Amino acid sequence: MLGGEVTAFTEEMEKARLEAMARIKAKALNMGANAIVGVDLETSDIGREAPIVLISATGTAVII
Repeated sequence: MLGGEVTAFTEEMEKARLEAMARIKAKALNMGANAIVGVDLETSDIGREAPIVLISATGTAVII
């Protein structure tokens, strides 16, 4: 069988995504904001010899 989902990888990616979102939220709250607009989640493959995937979350902290 070829293809399919690698569940261990998928689970780790989901944990990393949730952590990135928690960090952006904490940073915004620390700045006094109560919302984040224009959130962008990006993934980058930064590994050369070993596969390393970076997940970053960016956005604009605002008060609404």
